[in-house]
Amino acid sequence: MKRIKFILYLTLTLLAVASCKNEDDVEEIFTGKTWYMNGLVINGITSSEETKKFYTEEGQGAYYITFASSTFNGQLSSGVTFSGTWEADGKHQTIALHLQQKASSSLVIDKQIYNILSNVTSYSSGASFLHLNDKNHSTLRLGDFR
Repeated sequence: MKRIKFILYLTLTLLAVASCKNEDDVEEIFTGKTWYMNGLVINGITSSEETKKFYTEEGQGAYYITFASSTFNGQLSSGVTFSGTWEADGKHQTIALHLQQKASSSLVIDKQIYNILSNVTSYSSGASFLHLNDKNHSTLRLGDFR
């Protein structure tokens, strides 16, 4: 009887320890995925007016970011591209994007997105969303579909 209790206790302990693993699989979240931009939060304020551009004809084929194993590339408005390298920590949900060049665009929304990407420090994710958060309380909201 003592042996059964011990085995039961050991099994429950192992299950509890295994369920405490709270680390994201960054490869699954990022590598090989294209995330489409679908929302902005600038300095804590949701910017719904500017995000309408994501769904206009101008936004078709634009406003996305694609991650490879250590690099990324994307497009803002038509023809305005960006690229660089990235690294993420799944345990702390931190991310750093190292942009290779400054995106040249006169559109306010492009500048806001580029600013968030330049200053991103953390992320949150789910099955169909990715939020990139910067140190200024701004967030770039992305989805895996348009």
